Amino acid sequence: MGLGLMEILLIFGVVAAIVVVSLVALAGRRRGERSLPPPSPRSAADVEQEVLHYLRQGKTIHAIKIVRERTRLGLKEAKDLVEEVAAGRRRLTDHPAFAGMRPSLPGRATGDLAGRVRNLVAEGHREQAVYLVRGETGMAQEEAELFVDSLSRS
Repeated sequence: MGLGLMEILLIFGVVAAIVVVSLVALAGRRRGERSLPPPSPRSAADVEQEVLHYLRQGKTIHAIKIVRERTRLGLKEAKDLVEEVAAGRRRLTDHPAFAGMRPSLPGRATGDLAGRVRNLVAEGHREQAVYLVRGETGMAQEEAELFVDSLSRS
């Protein structure tokens, strides 16, 4: 019932592969790589409103989490930024991390998705309406276009 040479080599190979994968994953964490979700396609103004909402409720940790998720800032930098915003020394949207976010569409930050889509289509911004639907629902391009078209017909 002893193990043959092939079985020993196979076990050794599996153990070695597990060790290598573990070391690679550990090295990635040490370099500061994070496995955060991709930033939301929401506007910087939308993120700022969400952060201010949490700050008004005294939920600073939630506000920091939102900033980290949307900007990929490190913990210390996000914490410092949120503290400056809470103290009124800085606007969140003035930070360079928000420079790449899409601009806010004025007058459309509130209301339900269907209403905002109808407004965009009525103003001749069908592609922006599709982008909005995709960003908020995760729909594919074709599904979002069907959704927008169905709302514009009703």
